[in-house]
Amino acid sequence: MSPHITDLLSSSLPEDRTAQLFHDIHSGLIASSRHITEPNFRKIHPDDLQWLFDRYDALFFHGALREALNGRRLRFRLAPRMSKAAGQTARFVNRAGDRSFEIAIAISLLFDGFGDDHRTVAACGLECRSRLEALQRIFEHELVHLAEFLAWSASNCRAERFQRIARGFFHHQAHTHALITRRERAAASGIGVGALVTFVFEGRRFTGRVNRITKRATVLVEDPAGRLFSDGLRYSTYYVPISWLRPAGERAAAGA
Repeated sequence: MSPHITDLLSSSLPEDRTAQLFHDIHSGLIASSRHITEPNFRKIHPDDLQWLFDRYDALFFHGALREALNGRRLRFRLAPRMSKAAGQTARFVNRAGDRSFEIAIAISLLFDGFGDDHRTVAACGLECRSRLEALQRIFEHELVHLAEFLAWSASNCRAERFQRIARGFFHHQAHTHALITRRERAAASGIGVGALVTFVFEGRRFTGRVNRITKRATVLVEDPAGRLFSDGLRYSTYYVPISWLRPAGERAAAGA
């Protein structure tokens, strides 16, 4: 019989035991996944998140998470448009009072990092040498959210209880992440909100100002036929991959 979730969450694991389990899960996913075949993987599937849940639940929680779900749905989602939070765990309650849960992972933040010339990446206060290590740390953080939801119907990673659980099970040193964002990559190239940029779109070169940076840059280009903005000018709006942009004055080139 699995231990009750609230009792289990008051326990902790020795650091050397945690390190061994991390390694077992890391190597096990590479060996079993059809998508994650190397530490700096280029593909990922929701099934990989399901695999991670099953292994973490078995090795760290002795099946207590699955037991506490008690048949309720747990969905796993890859979220390419999440550009700030590395992950998100949500609890849903329908009109009948039935609960379900979702763990979403911001894959754009994973794929934007770990280039040869990129800075060090950290998740949960721990240095990550590969995308898979970052994925594991982020997923562990979301598992603590799920565990709190299952045990107490509420979760807050800024609170002492969450951080105690994360330290006790995973030896996390922080509840935040230091991943490379699209905004950071753009700023390193001299492109930020308000910057004048050029780009090529459908064979034509445009010049405009960056209005927003998320997964893509939102660029406003002056256009007499465009929408009227508060500055009294009319603009057309373009959603442009950041790699297409060049600071005005440099030659723009379309690319992936």
